[in-house]
Amino acid sequence: MSLTLAALVLIAAGFYVGWNIGANDAANCIGTMVGAQIISFRRAALLMGVFVIIGGYLQGHHVMKTVGKGILITSEGQYESQHDPAPPEEFKEHFPDGRLPDLAIFVALISAGLFVTLATFTRIPVSTSQAIVGGVAGVGLGIVGPDAAYFDLAILWKILACWVISPVLSLLLAFGVYHFLGTISRRMNPLVWSRILSVLVIGAACYVSFSLGANDVGNAIGPLLNKFPEHGGALALLGGGAMAVGAFTFGRRVTDTVGKSITPLDLGGALAAQGSAAFGVHLFSMLGIPVSTSQAVVGAVIGVGLTKGLQAVSGKKIASIAGGWVLAPACAAGFSCLTYRLLISMF
Repeated sequence: MSLTLAALVLIAAGFYVGWNIGANDAANCIGTMVGAQIISFRRAALLMGVFVIIGGYLQGHHVMKTVGKGILITSEGQYESQHDPAPPEEFKEHFPDGRLPDLAIFVALISAGLFVTLATFTRIPVSTSQAIVGGVAGVGLGIVGPDAAYFDLAILWKILACWVISPVLSLLLAFGVYHFLGTISRRMNPLVWSRILSVLVIGAACYVSFSLGANDVGNAIGPLLNKFPEHGGALALLGGGAMAVGAFTFGRRVTDTVGKSITPLDLGGALAAQGSAAFGVHLFSMLGIPVSTSQAVVGAVIGVGLTKGLQAVSGKKIASIAGGWVLAPACAAGFSCLTYRLLISMF
C-alpha cells in the first residue's frame, strides 16, 4: 500500500468513522449487559473490542464489498453488465480510474462520521450503516447528479428493505426468546438460573460484538476498498481497531441510553435482546447487507419490553431514537453532496 499523503488522509478518515461506530455502537454490544449490572463498563468494552476485531477480520469483507463497490457504478464493465446501452461518454470523466475519486471517498467518510459524532454526544444510538450509505450515495449525487443509471438501484432497494426488516426481526425474536426463558426459569433454582444467565449474557455480548465487526467494519472502511482493493484484510483490522478505540473512549454515553432508558432489563431480558440482535445482524452480514446494529438492538430491547406491556416501554425515548435513524442518512447524504460540489468548484 503506497502511503502517500492522500492515502494517509483517507486512512485517517476511515479510522475516524470506525472510532465513531465504536463510540456509538458500543451500546449495541454491551448496553444491555452493563444495564443489567453483570460486569463493569470497562471490562465489557474490552470484550467488545476483542470480538469486534475478530469479526471484522474474519467476515467483514462481505459488507465491505457492498459499501465500497456495490452502491455506485464506477466502472464501464460494471455499467455494461447492468445496462443494455453503452455507458455515456461522460462516464470516464466522472470516474477516470474506474473508482470513486479520492475526494469523494474522503467526503463520504467525513460526512458520515460528523453526524454519528453529533449523535454520540447527544446520547442517541443512530445507524452508522445508514450514515455511511447516505454519505456514499450523497457524493454520488454530487458527482453525477440525479442520474439513476449510475446507481445500483437493486442493491439500494435491498439495503432499504433490510433496514426495515432487521429491527422487526429482532423485536419478534426477542419477544419469543424472553417468553421461552421465562418458562425455563420457573423450573430452575433461582440462584443457579441467575448464574447461568450471567454467563450466557456475556457470551451473547461477545456474539453481538463479533456481528458488529462483521457488519460495521465494512461501513467504516468500505469506501477505502475502492482505492485499496488488494488490502482488504489490513483495512478490516484498521476498522476493527478503530471501533475498539471508540468504544473505550466515548462508548459509555450511548450505552446508558440503550441499557437503562428504553425499558428496565433483567438478566433474561439482556440475554434475549442481545442474542436476538446478534443473530439478525450476523444473518445480514453473511448476505453482504449493511444493516444497523443500533436498530437491531433497540428493536430487540423493545421486544423484551413489550412482554411486560406497552407501559413498560418509553415511547418518548423510542421516538427520539427513530428520529435519529431518519435524520442520520438524510443529513449525511445532503451534506456529502453539497460538500463535494463545493470542494470541486474550489479546486
